[in-house]
Amino acid sequence: MNSISDAKLSELKLKLADLFVQRESEITAVLSGLLAGEPVILIGDVGTAKTILIEKMAELIDAKYFYYLLTRFTEPDEILGPLDINALREGKYVRRVEGRLPEAEIVFLDEVFKASSAIRNILLDIILNRRYRSGDGFVELPMLTMYTASNEVSSDSEDSAFYDRLTVRCFVKSVSEDGWSELIEKGTVLEDLKLRPIIGVKEVRELQKLVMDRFKKLPESRVVQIYLDALASLKQKGVKISDRRKIKLLKIASAISVIYGEKEVSPDSLAEALRFVAVHDEDDVRKVDQVIFELGLSSYYKHIQRIQTVNSELQNAIKLTKSGGIDELKMLSTICNRANEMLEDLPDNPRLMPYIRQLKGSIHRAKDILDRKKAEIFGSL
Repeated sequence: MNSISDAKLSELKLKLADLFVQRESEITAVLSGLLAGEPVILIGDVGTAKTILIEKMAELIDAKYFYYLLTRFTEPDEILGPLDINALREGKYVRRVEGRLPEAEIVFLDEVFKASSAIRNILLDIILNRRYRSGDGFVELPMLTMYTASNEVSSDSEDSAFYDRLTVRCFVKSVSEDGWSELIEKGTVLEDLKLRPIIGVKEVRELQKLVMDRFKKLPESRVVQIYLDALASLKQKGVKISDRRKIKLLKIASAISVIYGEKEVSPDSLAEALRFVAVHDEDDVRKVDQVIFELGLSSYYKHIQRIQTVNSELQNAIKLTKSGGIDELKMLSTICNRANEMLEDLPDNPRLMPYIRQLKGSIHRAKDILDRKKAEIFGSL
């Protein structure tokens, strides 16, 4: 990757992390699907920023964007565009695709499991071959990748083949209580916020080629044996992974390694790919995490846990100090000092940067409160 593309990709990731609260994992999932050219499904409750995350990402890469909320009554014409009546009179089967999926570079289909079998058959061909039928032949699509969303994993056996082809699976949770203040602060301006593009579609396609090149070289990599050990451990824990997904997982690991500026796929990138691709449901996420820890695949998970624990303690102490006295002030000061000491001991790992930035924000707010409270208490003496 050249240094310009590297810098733009890093800026894109950091910008998304700055816009959205507690969405680091979702951002990595979304970007890995983009760079690998693989479909992504975001699974979570209503109102967890799934739609606006994809919308803003499309804005930041200056891509043509198509969104549609699917129902069991959705017709193919609504997705692909209506037939051209004038052309039909001449015996030609042509669609009017302006503003529809065939023109889009980023596609987001919401409530994907509610779509009819006819729609899903069309989507399968689009996912597999990047094309749609027009007249007697097929037309290639300019689509970089497809995003989908659902409130839950479908239990319908008819959906299993389609679900298996949604390579990246990310389970989205609501923002935890310690992030509510930041959520309100950022959420009140996010929808109307106009963003300047950071990276172009052409550059994304170049990054996709880089990912593909790295993916093809993986059989020669030392990480493959680590991967085989992980697959064996997951099988023992009852995690079922189709042969298709065993291969796709390595493609996502290649994309994640590019996202983090690695020269080759590391065990860290493999660990993140396992969490996105090896899972069927949230129970599998816990099993995958166990394997990651047991095999020592990740060098940064333990640091993220430490950061999040201290950040949560700091957020709680801030709340208590706002209405408390000297004892609460001392507690906040102690936790703030401990947070600063921990920051100095953390390794230089780009995967930690979003979490470190959140902690630094909490430290900054804590210091402001400490200064004001000290002035109030000691100024009145």
